[in-house]
Amino acid sequence: MTDLVWLDGQLVPAEAARFGLLTHSLHYGTAVFDGGRHYRLADGGVGVFRLGDHVRRFLASAETLWMSLPYGAEQLCAATLAVVRASGRGDGYVRQLAFYGDERIGLGARNPVRVAVVAWEPGGPPGAHVKLRIASLGHGGGWVPTAKHAGHYGRAFLALREAQASGHDDALFLGDDGTVVEATGANLFIVRDGRLVTPPDHEPLLPGITRATVLALAADLGIPTLEAPIPRHHLVGADEVFLANSAAELRPVVLVEGRRLPAPGPVTARLVARYRAVVRGEDPRHRAWIARVEDPA
Repeated sequence: MTDLVWLDGQLVPAEAARFGLLTHSLHYGTAVFDGGRHYRLADGGVGVFRLGDHVRRFLASAETLWMSLPYGAEQLCAATLAVVRASGRGDGYVRQLAFYGDERIGLGARNPVRVAVVAWEPGGPPGAHVKLRIASLGHGGGWVPTAKHAGHYGRAFLALREAQASGHDDALFLGDDGTVVEATGANLFIVRDGRLVTPPDHEPLLPGITRATVLALAADLGIPTLEAPIPRHHLVGADEVFLANSAAELRPVVLVEGRRLPAPGPVTARLVARYRAVVRGEDPRHRAWIARVEDPA
């Protein structure tokens, strides 16, 4: 983790960011977060990819938990850039976090909201190949899938541990109708007969920012796309499968439900190459997606 974090309006040493055991969000999962990667750009500068989109979703998530944040989008973007700048890293991950404090305990306690931004170096390289299984846990629509609530991730944590215990890297959730919805922390894409397919955003899934990026890049490349429910037999019969999120980027799937797949397949490889060029500022059509932390030396 970086030596400095942004907490409640100012940069402070990471060791100063300490919270009590009665912190409401620690007991009841009442926190929201968002975040994405920053990159060393092709011209030598540093930029955060799609920062404005992440901050807007962060603020929308906070509203769903009745959080009144004392900072707006402009302040949060500036805070994020300051934390990345302070980290001194070209490539890394940065997260915005809001949670209820520890003034009082009890589910109905109305504690002040704390807001933080923290950056760190991810544990592994993006785009690693992945082996998938279907989670034994359900994934119905009785929650707020468009918001990044910390409490929602308990189910994802259990499904991920279950997958890892059986020799897999991640798990896929099924919706109430039995179609495949998303992974524990990433959106799902399959390729069938040259067409890129992903579940529609009215399914119980987080409509990810990287998902939107992939769909835009597919359009640039002339790859046909379809947002449609994915039955389980379409998944296991797909020509290619990959997962997409901001932290791990595009992850080709090498095994799904015991069936081996080319990883990456030709469509996935084209999208991976374009994505990596875009996030480093090599594509002038999408440089507006990059919030500069610093200019070239």
